[in-house]
Amino acid sequence: MLRLAGITAAALLFATPSFAQAPAQVPAGRCAGQVDISRAIELARGAGIARVDQAECDDGKWEVEGRDAQNRRIQVDIDPADGRVIRTDRD
Repeated sequence: MLRLAGITAAALLFATPSFAQAPAQVPAGRCAGQVDISRAIELARGAGIARVDQAECDDGKWEVEGRDAQNRRIQVDIDPADGRVIRTDRD
């Protein structure tokens, strides 16, 4: 029983959120570059996203959507080649 609890705890410890697995699902070339989805999320947080709702590759750029510190909707577009913030859009 103790061993099963240890295995379960280890599995939870090393589990990653679903958005962190997205690069494996991105067709080669569309968002290929030095910036993967995890780094794009970090950059989007620096641009004002407090809570990430969705992150995906769309039209050759990372689009990170969520909420800012005032709970307003925000979308940050990140260039996958260099990590540059292309656009920040708040509702």
